[in-house]
Amino acid sequence: MRPSIAAPALVLVMTPMAALPCGAQQAKSPAPIAVITKLYQEFAGEAVIENTDLSTPDLFGRSRTAMARYLDDRLIALVMADRACTERTKEICNLDFMPIWDAQDATGATVELSATKDPARVLAVLRFSDKTISRLTYVLMQTPGGWRIHDIEYDKHASLVRMLETKVQ
Repeated sequence: MRPSIAAPALVLVMTPMAALPCGAQQAKSPAPIAVITKLYQEFAGEAVIENTDLSTPDLFGRSRTAMARYLDDRLIALVMADRACTERTKEICNLDFMPIWDAQDATGATVELSATKDPARVLAVLRFSDKTISRLTYVLMQTPGGWRIHDIEYDKHASLVRMLETKVQ
């Protein structure tokens, strides 16, 4: 079972382990892998639309309410503090890339998602047109609103929370 997004440059693959849980819990709160799958489905346009005039803000550039669909309160607060820093200093503070793509330009990226032994962690393997690969691990927490992203761990640099907690000089 390998569902995919029908988009020219983005292929979203879920491994068989990624199936949603059965029963009443599925209706109340989708499994963490379902949350991350929906995230990439919603933001797939970032990887396939090259025209900057047609692009929309990535998740981390959207309103607090929009971010709350995917991020926990602590991560939202860190993103908002970084945004305030950028407005105050008129310079980039800590966030200078699209966190879900681990890149400044996601054009042509594909993502393969898989569940891990820890159900609160989801692995995303990103492949870019220049043949580079990035591995992201989404760390999710159960909140009253359902599963939300608490942090994103990257294979090549500090986690998202760690970067956002860094004090800007």
